[in-house]
Amino acid sequence: MSARPSLSLRSSNAAFSFSSSQIAGSLQGLSVHGNVVRSGRAGAAAMPLGVRAAAAEAKKVLIVNTNSGGHAVIGFWTAKDLVAAGHTVTVLTVGEESSDKMKKQPFSRFNELREIGVTTVWGEPSDVGAAVGSATFDVVLDNNGKTLDVVQPVADWAKANGAKQFLFISSAGIYKSSFEQPHVEGDAVKEDAGHKQVEDYLAGLGLESWASFRPQYMTGDGNNKDCEEWFFDRISRDRPVCIPAPGIQITNISHVRDLSSMLTLAVGKPEAANGSIFNAVSDRGTTFDGLVRMCAKAAGKEANIVHYDPKAAGVDAKKAFPFRNMHFYAEPRAAKTKLGWESTTNLAEDLKERYEEYVKIGRDKKDIKFELDDKILESVSA
Repeated sequence: MSARPSLSLRSSNAAFSFSSSQIAGSLQGLSVHGNVVRSGRAGAAAMPLGVRAAAAEAKKVLIVNTNSGGHAVIGFWTAKDLVAAGHTVTVLTVGEESSDKMKKQPFSRFNELREIGVTTVWGEPSDVGAAVGSATFDVVLDNNGKTLDVVQPVADWAKANGAKQFLFISSAGIYKSSFEQPHVEGDAVKEDAGHKQVEDYLAGLGLESWASFRPQYMTGDGNNKDCEEWFFDRISRDRPVCIPAPGIQITNISHVRDLSSMLTLAVGKPEAANGSIFNAVSDRGTTFDGLVRMCAKAAGKEANIVHYDPKAAGVDAKKAFPFRNMHFYAEPRAAKTKLGWESTTNLAEDLKERYEEYVKIGRDKKDIKFELDDKILESVSA
């Protein structure tokens, strides 16, 4: 078993952040902002120069994209990064274009993809051929299925139609709970998890190249699943933010752009990626309290944190709080060593952009009920 890095907490701008790698490496990751190619929101994606350079061979890539949940935004930004890297991309979204789900982000912004040459189609993963016709692809990315019965038809179609590489979006949630953190590739997983069964199937399918990516919690432009919004809902209304005690639990909030750049590198380096599991996460963690403070700073407000014991408060922590009430943090070790990937994001800075969007859409004025919060606050003050 490879040695784990030592874990440490540091205080910065009133927020605790966590580094799983040596301090020098972490600072290097944060300095990459000056080495990023950026363009307007509607155009090609901002992308690390290394990702652009990795695309030595233009490829045809099919992204089978989920029509719900937080993972949909991965496909959206990966399509942008792949085009910027010189590849040709088709996005197959599950379901029908006329579905009400398509009124939400990122689907409502698919015109941005079409403007840069991405083909968008709709269909079912059980019959990819019906959606893409006679088109063939060098790479297929499944950003939809969670179980083998959903992914197998896509993988089988990909192999039968000559795809050289198959990438699968799995989940860091399949790791078994452990006292030893962060989770690294090779740690024990839940053998009965659907994602694990998919990974095992891909390993035995005889593909020229395959890899699996395990994301955790995500933030980023176009995400339609609450993450930082849960905190903004309370902070923007000057309400206390109820955090399960003691508040120093470490988690990982990854920016989708770190995930999309990692996937784009894998497409450009199929030999390096082959047969690998990648923790698709940013390379810094944060404590629960630290996240509250970063969100408050992004909103220009003071953090008001109230710690509580879920059992004593008589609430289910899974319903009262958006994250697992434990240390739950994965490290992107394989992506760094095998793909040469580096994070180009900074959570504290990114949250400022996310709060601007939060206010822009008027969510800070939305009528929201806080029954569970009120129950917690009552129990704490009793």
